[in-house]
Amino acid sequence: MEPIGITASLAQLIHFTIKTVKYLSSVKDAPKDRAGLLKEVSSLVPLLVGLQDHIDEAKQPDTRLVGLRSLIVNNGPLDQLRQTLEQLTDELKPKKGIEKIARNLIWTLDKPYCENMLQVIERAKSTINLGLVGDTLYDYTIWV
Repeated sequence: MEPIGITASLAQLIHFTIKTVKYLSSVKDAPKDRAGLLKEVSSLVPLLVGLQDHIDEAKQPDTRLVGLRSLIVNNGPLDQLRQTLEQLTDELKPKKGIEKIARNLIWTLDKPYCENMLQVIERAKSTINLGLVGDTLYDYTIWV
């Protein structure tokens, strides 16, 4: 995938991340599961923006983004993260009428579901960091 396509995918991922943070923040008196999810999802924003900056700075697509290309494959880490955030956003999205009021007052996600979401997000963050480090090391070896 070329840098333009990668940037578009990341923009969509950042959008879902911010939307998820908004929904997680709107639930009142939620258990610590929500706090954990909110912390992890919130920490994705600067990481994804940094990733997007790294891609935007790539002037030679043939020599840069080696580590990141492996992340941006069909059903790869970034795609799985996007799917997870879409699913979480759908679960948290305000409903209509009485369901909307109940959703803002009651935490409806169970502990195993939250733990699964946290694991997917943590794995994605680790993989993104490894891709960034790999690209940085690759760039360093070119200049040495």
